[in-house]
Amino acid sequence: MLAPGFGIRGKWEGIMAAGVGPQGSLIILWAGEDPVLHSTLLEELESAGIPYVDKRTGDSQEAPQADILPIDWKARFGFEVAVASSSLAAAEAILEKLLDQEPVDMELVAEDEGAPAAAAPAHLSEATRAVWTGSGGEAERAEFLREALKENEIPVRVEVQGSATTLYVPPEEETLAREIIREIVEGAPPA
Repeated sequence: MLAPGFGIRGKWEGIMAAGVGPQGSLIILWAGEDPVLHSTLLEELESAGIPYVDKRTGDSQEAPQADILPIDWKARFGFEVAVASSSLAAAEAILEKLLDQEPVDMELVAEDEGAPAAAAPAHLSEATRAVWTGSGGEAERAEFLREALKENEIPVRVEVQGSATTLYVPPEEETLAREIIREIVEGAPPA
């Protein structure tokens, strides 16, 4: 008997439609979500003359339940391929061969060459605007602020003169850098 929801493909189409089945019961050979492995497995089974039953997971003929929190133990997508128990050994050999193969290397499409490149960050020599100055005991705070600005992709130049440490940024980044520093130093949210 064919399990509910199984679509019949391969050499069993006519046989199962007539109600006459092969000797043995149906056993699930493979279930998964890989469409490439699924189609390759079906091709190999057909070329070896092994009849199979192919079912898409989630295509069940069962009536939907009235459960308001439907927690299903089965995946709602994927594939299941079953074979007769008499053909199981040969089908498993085919599946094993396919699973042992290295995955096909898929190449990603290159980005459009004509697309504008992201604006390159200014060079540190262009960091001329002083955005923070601290006294000698604030070396750790200066390092923290420098890292925070770098995290926001703002180039930072640090100068130490005597006991004073000053952070410099490029002119176009001054407003954003001052806002970030204000948020950190004063613990104030963005304005």
